[in-house]
Amino acid sequence: MEIEKFLELTKKLDKKKKGRPEELERLKKVFERFHLLNRNYLDKETFDKAQDSISSIAETIANTVQYLDAEIARLRSKRSKLPFENVTLSEMQKVQNRNEMLLKEYLAEFQK
Repeated sequence: MEIEKFLELTKKLDKKKKGRPEELERLKKVFERFHLLNRNYLDKETFDKAQDSISSIAETIANTVQYLDAEIARLRSKRSKLPFENVTLSEMQKVQNRNEMLLKEYLAEFQK
């Protein structure tokens, strides 16, 4: 996934002083969409705490994506799955694909 590129970009944005409020607002919009996709994996309290800075938003997104990657890998490697685990795995994979598309859209804005 493009999480490394995303983290590098947000570090650069956080270091910039000029244009920072606009970039923070743009990232907050992406973060709101991200939270809507990941309601089951990102609680409201963490979402609210992370809204203060670009770096905290980026860390929260990265941590959520990494958690989902780890859970997907764990469920895939499990040989005999219970029926609800297959459903959970399927839902996590759909969410992770949407996360990837969302981050690609965000990164594409900066490559123009």
